[in-house]
Amino acid sequence: MSGIAGILKTSGEPVTSEELSRLHAPIAHRGPDGEAEVIRGAAGLAHRFLKIPSAVSVPQPLSSEDGSITLVCDGRVYNHAQLRSALEAKGHRFSGPGDVEVLIHLYEEEGERFLERVNGMYGFALWDDRRRRLLLGRDRIGVKPLYYTRTADRLLFGSEIKAVLADPAVKRRVNFRAMSDFFGLSYIFDGETIFDDVMALPPGCIYIASADGENRLERYWDMDFAPDHPWDEAQLVEQGRAILKEAVELEAADVKPLGIHLSGGIDSSFITSLAADMDRDRLITLSAGFREQDYDERNYALMAAEKAGVVHKTVEVYPDPETFTDTMKTVIWHVDEPTVSPGIHSFYVLNEFTARFVKVILGGQGSNELLAGYNRYIMSQIADRFSEALKRLRLAMAIAEVREMKDFYGPKPLKRLFLEVGKSSGQRALRVASTFAPHEKEKLFSARLKQDLGGYTTEEHYLNGFASAPAATTIDRMMYLDMKNMMPNMLRILDRTCSAFGVEARTPFLDHHFVEFACSLSDDAVLKGTESKYILKKMGEGILKHDTIYRDKSGFAAPVTPWLQGHLKREARDILLSEQALSRGYFDVPGLKSFIERHERTGKGVWQVWMLLIFELWHRSFID
Repeated sequence: MSGIAGILKTSGEPVTSEELSRLHAPIAHRGPDGEAEVIRGAAGLAHRFLKIPSAVSVPQPLSSEDGSITLVCDGRVYNHAQLRSALEAKGHRFSGPGDVEVLIHLYEEEGERFLERVNGMYGFALWDDRRRRLLLGRDRIGVKPLYYTRTADRLLFGSEIKAVLADPAVKRRVNFRAMSDFFGLSYIFDGETIFDDVMALPPGCIYIASADGENRLERYWDMDFAPDHPWDEAQLVEQGRAILKEAVELEAADVKPLGIHLSGGIDSSFITSLAADMDRDRLITLSAGFREQDYDERNYALMAAEKAGVVHKTVEVYPDPETFTDTMKTVIWHVDEPTVSPGIHSFYVLNEFTARFVKVILGGQGSNELLAGYNRYIMSQIADRFSEALKRLRLAMAIAEVREMKDFYGPKPLKRLFLEVGKSSGQRALRVASTFAPHEKEKLFSARLKQDLGGYTTEEHYLNGFASAPAATTIDRMMYLDMKNMMPNMLRILDRTCSAFGVEARTPFLDHHFVEFACSLSDDAVLKGTESKYILKKMGEGILKHDTIYRDKSGFAAPVTPWLQGHLKREARDILLSEQALSRGYFDVPGLKSFIERHERTGKGVWQVWMLLIFELWHRSFID
């Protein structure tokens, strides 16, 4: 982890050090171990350096042998040794052991296709002085962030949005389309941000800009969910284990000590087991827990750590109402955008704790989105099968699906199952993915905000993406949209809460080889009946304890309901119904109050109230 920022002036005027320093000063926390700038006339690049315990971690910027190409990069190239050997055989000379230097020489050798052989996580800027052009690039999955915006005379970029906001020409305005997406789906669509005119470089893309005005976005990689096909369980288990083992080996190489965020579920426990087989003496596992017993999973994490034979550390999370607002504003300042994630506060506390022990951690992010790990995948598949059975008048099959829904979820969703028979699979998927349903947004949003949206609907955007996804089944289409849109938002939380304390996070499940493996799986390999992540659970058998694999897992879910109904209730209400919040005119006041009061009475709609609270604190931090 480190931080990058820069400027390309389309006017041709030279960049000044003062202009460049203004951009990278707000992201100094990403690289507390050094800073450097390089100015090439109309282009300026800056790097904030975090030194991690690895020989490949070297200061930047880096340049080609003749100085014509300059690179700043936040991230790692995991297969750098293999790439370096091939490049040296072709006559390329390296200035040092740094892993990301291979990007310069690959670009010299292969031009714009240079990222196709790279395995890593990265957000970079490469200046080609001969061609007078700037290339911005982001890894395939979006583990590393990169943002950019254009003003009248310049292109600005940075690892965090606050870097580009530091330029006085950039206006801080709410992107109302993104606001609708956030409240509708709890995430913002790929490429957009909550700030008007500030873009996130989409994962798997490069953006090419020249001093004379050329601007184009090119995609170099995308997920492709191949049509479902017959499969052999034993073969897939062996193949999946081998790919994930290699990913852990590459991402853990040459780092000591190495941390792992261990929740006690199958994802992080599997990563821990694989890393422990390499070198358990260098491992430290870390977990966060809660006073509320229904949410606390520290015992499961300890059990997994003891099974792997590694050192384990825990921290308790319990927000103090007297400091909650100030703490959350600090967290949100780091995260840049509002997020529904219940773990935003907990991750921040956990990573503050993590920084006391390690500089690099591995996490289990990605498994749920790649292997149908959420209940909404199960609900959508049952609904699809039930609808299809009724259409074909196969009543026995329809009854079987009703029984399965009732056994798994209880009787409550059965009415919805019948009401949605006539809807498309995309409409059913949209409903289970929604946080504020369309009729609830209609109730919440003010007339002025609806007018500002100009007819845009999040739901139409989602359905268009569902229909055009490179996949054939509902499950695959849902996972594609989650990986393209929700995953970068989740990774932003991981990246920012780690970078706040100088910790670098790595994610073996998001190695693109494992992603491609997951994309090739048929539906019943990832979701067998109501058994989600089926193939991963089979991969874990014989390695992990049965309870670790097959117990119900809540994810890294904070006890937001008891917090907001208990010691944070008054604080939340005072914030949401303050004159400062209501004066903005985004929400219909009676509608807003109804959501707050419903949660206070019944506990329903906790994520809706949490989203409203986070959005308000974000607005105070960045817009007010």
